[in-house]
Amino acid sequence: TNRERSCMKYIQSREAEYAEKQNTKVPSQCDKTLCDNDIDGDGDGCEENSDNGLSENNSCPYTSFQGRIGGFKGMWVLDERLGDGIKLVCRDSQEKVKLPMKSFVSFSEDCKKRGIHCVQSDFDDLYDTVDVCSWDKQPKEGRLSLRTIQILEYRGVDIGFLKKCADDGTRWLSKLYEDPNALLEHVSKRHSAMVSRDIESTVDTFDDDLLFRMASVKMDKSEPVFAQKILKLVKREADSMRKKGKYPLRRCKQMRLIPDHTQLLEEGEAFIAVGYARGNVNTIKDIEKSDCALAMRSPAYFGGDLVKLKLVSRKTIRLRAASLTKTKETIPAASTCSIYDGPGDDPSTFFEDLNTGLVISSKGERSAADMMSGGDFDGDEAWICWDKHLCQLVKDYPAQDTTTPEFIVQKSQQEKALACRVSLKQRAEFALHYRYHQTQLGKLSTTLDSAMDRFGVDSPESIIIATQAFLQVDHPYKLCEIKQDHDHDLVEVYHESPHWLGKRINRGSYISEKALGVLYDYVQSKIDAVVTVCDDKDKTATRLNTHIMSIINAATQKSLHDSVMRRQLSELQNKMRLAIADFYSEHKKFKEAITDDGEDAVNMTMEWMKCQYRYWRKNLVDCEDGEDAKNLASAILYEETWRKSVESSFQGEHKMFAWHVARDRLLRIIGDAVQKSTGIGVAPTLLREHEKILYHRRGGYIS
Repeated sequence: TNRERSCMKYIQSREAEYAEKQNTKVPSQCDKTLCDNDIDGDGDGCEENSDNGLSENNSCPYTSFQGRIGGFKGMWVLDERLGDGIKLVCRDSQEKVKLPMKSFVSFSEDCKKRGIHCVQSDFDDLYDTVDVCSWDKQPKEGRLSLRTIQILEYRGVDIGFLKKCADDGTRWLSKLYEDPNALLEHVSKRHSAMVSRDIESTVDTFDDDLLFRMASVKMDKSEPVFAQKILKLVKREADSMRKKGKYPLRRCKQMRLIPDHTQLLEEGEAFIAVGYARGNVNTIKDIEKSDCALAMRSPAYFGGDLVKLKLVSRKTIRLRAASLTKTKETIPAASTCSIYDGPGDDPSTFFEDLNTGLVISSKGERSAADMMSGGDFDGDEAWICWDKHLCQLVKDYPAQDTTTPEFIVQKSQQEKALACRVSLKQRAEFALHYRYHQTQLGKLSTTLDSAMDRFGVDSPESIIIATQAFLQVDHPYKLCEIKQDHDHDLVEVYHESPHWLGKRINRGSYISEKALGVLYDYVQSKIDAVVTVCDDKDKTATRLNTHIMSIINAATQKSLHDSVMRRQLSELQNKMRLAIADFYSEHKKFKEAITDDGEDAVNMTMEWMKCQYRYWRKNLVDCEDGEDAKNLASAILYEETWRKSVESSFQGEHKMFAWHVARDRLLRIIGDAVQKSTGIGVAPTLLREHEKILYHRRGGYIS
């Protein structure tokens, strides 16, 4: 992206300065200081978020990242004020490996105290490197979740507010069907994610890719396959949103937790950094008007994991900083702001220069991060919402005390062992144990969902399960299981689950009257309404694509005066009909031979289909001479496939036969026609050379 390119240009332009500096890899002219963010434990939980790009310039586009610097690991935040030159301020917990970093030369005595004994020749420049794991980019949009809804309901939020969130979600889904631009934007994001992750080909990935390409060439929604794919996408997105409770929430973001090392924030206060130099003006104004926010980490376990924070505005930060600057000479530095501040520094600039993050006060006996289900500042993210109405609805509630004996587990020797000191067998055992640990976490989470629905959040039954789930996250070698003494109390949870988890009624499920159950049924009625409108044949008459059909119409007109063309057209039509019938017959036999519905059967079916499509591509399209002949064959295959689907039981995925065999040709016909009508030329999303490369790379099957 532009942002990555801008960052690389910035680094390359300072390459000479990097080489000159012996004790740093950050240029002195940049005059930025890295102030570490890690308090206890390894940095984790980072995920690269999408951003809107950045105009290429010579300035550093990021203010925080997660990564390693020599033997240190964790979160790092840039601060311009921390004295002259470049300083790297670390916490003891960040030192994971003791390395003879050359930057330690001037601290040789301190190194000996820390257990690093080496001579001058042992120091190496290669240890003084910055290994970036991920940049902190623009924050993700915050959404609700199953656990969030349960805790919000428990803390006093009424169903009316939650229904409005569901309405926003279903309104967006309706827009996908009605607005071509909204559809293209959405499928483009899905397509980019699919390509970046190199997801294995399945029916769903083919549908996503085909839908993206259809939307890119501005295909008419009346085209039958296009209309079917849009409807399938809408239903799939709606079902996913409902099952996970991912309803949109206004004035909500997902942000990294950052401690306030300036000491300007008081206990219980927070500052939302959205990049005042580059941020969205409307968002900044909206945040500045708010005086309260709700924050919660995921996963949450207890009712008190949702914390209320008092928001501090930029103006208040400036006033406090100005007051501290005036009294700095008479009051000890440690009681005013960070001990690393240089004389005359303005600590408020740290907040204004920070591009993204939720800065939380580091004062008090317990940090707000720890109150959020035991979070810390090593890279954890939090759900943050500054909606005034929601803040008013949420009742105050004490955070769960996790310092009691039942929440304390000593790490085993296996957990403490370094990877470099264990055998290959032990590493393999760790990997297998980690998979089992993840499975156990999923079971505990699902059980907790059911317990909260039946007994309530923070009920004795829910506390039992929540405690074990809380411990399982941080102690993978300790198998956290619910004691048999509690089986009698939880027998209903084990045997029945709420219907919003997706099980059928009367098959281990009951109808829940809690918020999640009401929302589940409410959104289902919305989905049914959208499907009804989409399926209304009076309003949504489908017809074959006019650009593809124009290829056949032109050939038909020519055949009126050309006997050779007439014979060729007739032969092509018969050939396509026989091929479609043959494929349908073979597919029916194959399905009858497959008796299993498991994953192996699905994979076997996919491979069989790919072989079939390669075979028919070679014999129906590629065998023709010239581009025009190949386009004509593809167009006739398209028409005959749809005709067969209308005349017989050749329905469902079978009517996709032409799209599987000749997708690239059909889309190229449409793209060229659309662009030709505007005088622009060939559609940039369907470059011929790119399609040819993809086609030959995948053995003749476009997937």
